Amino acid sequence: MLNQSIAGMTLQDLESLINRLVDEKINQIYLDQDHKIEQTEIVQNIHILPEDIENSNPFVQFDGIFKDDPLFDQFVEDMAANRRELDAEIAAYESSYSGR
Repeated sequence: MLNQSIAGMTLQDLESLINRLVDEKINQIYLDQDHKIEQTEIVQNIHILPEDIENSNPFVQFDGIFKDDPLFDQFVEDMAANRRELDAEIAAYESSYSGR
């Protein structure tokens, strides 16, 4: 797994790699210091700055934009109803076309 590119790894491979790296770091800390540091303490010391998150995905700035909009739920339902109608039309067309 060490020679494999990160881009080619599955989510399970990445999770396994991260767990192994954390375990190795914990073991290194145990050897380097007299006191033990729990894994939760290491995780608590990892800080992700909000601006880093916002810069990583441009859509984050729009998160929750419709949370207080009373019309949004109706809009979503109308979109779902429209999609169901289109799906029914496509299914009817495909069944009539395949019957030829």
